[in-house]
Amino acid sequence: MRTAGEALRKSGATDPTTDRESNIARLRSETFDVAIIGGGITGAAIARDAAMRGLKTALLDKGDFACATSSHSSKLIHGGLRYLPQGQLGLVYRALRERERLRHLTAPHLVRPIRFLFPFYDSRRPSRIAVSAGLILYDLFALTPSPERHRRLNHHQVSQYEPTLKREGLLGGVTYLDAKGDDSRITLENVLDAAYCGAVAANYVAVTELGRTKDRLRTLWVRDIESGERFEIRTHVIVNATGPWADQIRRMDDETCRRLVRLTKGAHLVVDSSRLPLQNSLVLTDEQGRIIFLIRYDHCVLIGTTDADFSGSADDVRVDTADADYLLHAVNDHFPGVHLRYRDITACFAGLRSLPMSKHFHPSDVRRDVIIEVSPSGLLTVAGGKLTTHREIAVRAVNCVTRILRYGRSRSPTASTPLPGARCLLITSHSLNQLSLETRQLLLERYGGRAELVARLATERPELLESLGPRSSAIAAEVVFAIRYEFARTICDFTSRRTTMAWVAPDAARASGPVIANLMAEELDWSMERKQLELRALMQDLDRGKLSSSDPALSENSNLLLVPG
Repeated sequence: MRTAGEALRKSGATDPTTDRESNIARLRSETFDVAIIGGGITGAAIARDAAMRGLKTALLDKGDFACATSSHSSKLIHGGLRYLPQGQLGLVYRALRERERLRHLTAPHLVRPIRFLFPFYDSRRPSRIAVSAGLILYDLFALTPSPERHRRLNHHQVSQYEPTLKREGLLGGVTYLDAKGDDSRITLENVLDAAYCGAVAANYVAVTELGRTKDRLRTLWVRDIESGERFEIRTHVIVNATGPWADQIRRMDDETCRRLVRLTKGAHLVVDSSRLPLQNSLVLTDEQGRIIFLIRYDHCVLIGTTDADFSGSADDVRVDTADADYLLHAVNDHFPGVHLRYRDITACFAGLRSLPMSKHFHPSDVRRDVIIEVSPSGLLTVAGGKLTTHREIAVRAVNCVTRILRYGRSRSPTASTPLPGARCLLITSHSLNQLSLETRQLLLERYGGRAELVARLATERPELLESLGPRSSAIAAEVVFAIRYEFARTICDFTSRRTTMAWVAPDAARASGPVIANLMAEELDWSMERKQLELRALMQDLDRGKLSSSDPALSENSNLLLVPG
């Protein structure tokens, strides 16, 4: 019987080099056309585009791929309805075209349609007329077919759609289509596709210094986080795609450089569906007209997001009680019978947006334009933009790289090339068909066409068919697969980014920790001490997904009722 790796090679795609020792050796010995710092969605998409155009590419991240902003978004693949009143028609148009590309071609296994209900209230912005006009453009830009176009509702219909929604001041509403997606796995599949095309990708490699040589090569001094060893990488172009750390990398190149990005924090809360039994995903507005999303999942509701300036350390971004108060107040204001409290929050997370420096006082007023800057020394910085438009941003960035290299401008193939999970593997589905219907569906939603490879591992070792624990949606084979074929190096890599356990089912992640640790120890030859360190790191990561227990408001007033007023 063929192994999963042999099946992957048989599928017609090149086997991605995910072996860490081999990748580190290549980083040490080879010279690259372009080296990309930052393995979030922007850096991953740039690496994919560059590798697909034939550039010799390296991709590095000081943590795991998608470990920061790219796994802490609102999980929406959308046009950005709220940008229409700001006049950002071009951004919305491009985002909607990319949304449709992801939904139907590039990543249909990771991006799925979601219909929102947007209720209108008296004296609340944006007005019913403004939203309705915006949705006409929304549908036109996306070429939305008739059955999926927005629909206007009167106040009686809105109450029928969502019976527990506040009725006082309710004028009516609309339903409209957008999409949600797994941000971490979209990022990961971009990394994997870059590797399929020959890129060298390595997580847990931190850049410590930038340099130049006499022959116009650039150099990166890096430290392997796992071994502690320091070595040099040679490249012709360096791309800084580090998001919140962009200015920090720029200062390595030029200590006197001006600040380029403005950081804002987006906080999100997760509550169990039993405490917020929605019939629909919703768009709500606060008293200032800011939009808040309530997104339904199978067993929980994701609530977000805030938009406030951030001035702390980008390495320590957490949801605080002010964030929770704001979001819970908005929900309780619209659902007066729900009475959400701090104790109802099952998980929370926050990420940082990198916005262009702007004179606008409020972060929500800052345009979501992508930043592309080339320093006098040739350092290319790419920051900002949206998850939805990552492919388009990468095209622009790689066009800039080819100009710096003075290569003939080649056409990006990414517009018509699906991500790995959306490509049909030329192998039998025999192994997948041996799994239960529920497990099969979960694997298909997570891996697309690559689900057969996970199933093959499980059928070769029947013990890997077992669930990782109570309420866990993952099976043991996925842990082994994540290590061998998806760059996973830690338990948190698996629970937070290869799967969504850490925020969708944190109790399941906590209970599954010892099982995951044993599987990873077997694959990575961990000592008992390393296993214990990893389990402690998992508990710390899950604790970060709670409101800080040191806050007095969470001790005496953990049952505090948050009500408007």
